[in-house]
Amino acid sequence: MDLENNSKDTPIKSWWKKVIQSNSNNQTVTQKQEDQIFGVPLQQSLHCARAAIAYVDNDVQYVGFIPVIVAKCGSFLKDQGLYTEGVFRMSGSAKRIGLLQQIFNTYPNYGRQLDWKGFSVHDAANVLRRYLNYLPEPVITHNLYQPFRDVVSSQATEEEKIQQFQVLIEQLPEHHQYLLFYLLDLLSLFSQNVQITKMDTFNLASVFTPGMLLAPEHAMNPTQYKTSQKVIQFLVEHQQFFKMPRSSWYTVANPSKEQVMEKEKTTTNNISQFTPSSSPARSASVNIPSNKDQRIKRAKTMPSRRSKYGPNDPLQVVQLNKQSESGYNSPL
Repeated sequence: MDLENNSKDTPIKSWWKKVIQSNSNNQTVTQKQEDQIFGVPLQQSLHCARAAIAYVDNDVQYVGFIPVIVAKCGSFLKDQGLYTEGVFRMSGSAKRIGLLQQIFNTYPNYGRQLDWKGFSVHDAANVLRRYLNYLPEPVITHNLYQPFRDVVSSQATEEEKIQQFQVLIEQLPEHHQYLLFYLLDLLSLFSQNVQITKMDTFNLASVFTPGMLLAPEHAMNPTQYKTSQKVIQFLVEHQQFFKMPRSSWYTVANPSKEQVMEKEKTTTNNISQFTPSSSPARSASVNIPSNKDQRIKRAKTMPSRRSKYGPNDPLQVVQLNKQSESGYNSPL
């Protein structure tokens, strides 16, 4: 009798197991569509997890947003990777990189609490590159792919190319502009330590081109790839000459932390509308000194102790439009 009952129960158990697996798969698909940051458009990634970045253009201060994964990796790499040979080129641990991807891809924290214990510089560098490479549309969008390449291939002077790139950058969606400026600043910082990292602008552009400027039809074409690489290399080498687009979300005129947080509370939650009157509503915890003599400065924003990582990452600063230091005229 027991054998007979077991025989009758088996199809029922098998059916119930399939039902549970089906429901689990459906839930996974739903989460991937709505809550994932890898392999989704930048706009959707920002909707899930964004971090505030300060941008300074000729002493005018702005607040923009980039994905949490980019801000967290960038902060860690600036602090720990500037004296690491082969950073961005050498592979990390496949297991740890996969774990980082899972951490940054998981609702609701998306890696905001990550303190980097147990992870290396190469792990962080590789997961950052993986995120950019998985974007359906690169940082420089497909519609501007060829115009950017045309500039670097032209016979224009260096100053004229800067002006032409400035015009093209302002045609990018604003969330792509902020991400581009952040990455150019990050790569420029690493290129200044080339004696130690062995990563000059050519090498940095080589590894970041797939996520920043590449068309699928040219992915396997070495000649076309090199043209795109030249664009990224030029942008990195001249990043300090580009200006903050006039369509920026909003300007910060030395406000207090409370004023910035209050301003964000009054804005909409809809990340799809990047306009000055509709900035993302999540608190950025921006703390910009009110004293003019204590202006925020680039390369001084990184924590000196690992304990400052986690939810209390320091505000990062990107300096733009520094023509006065080199003699270039304003692009516009």
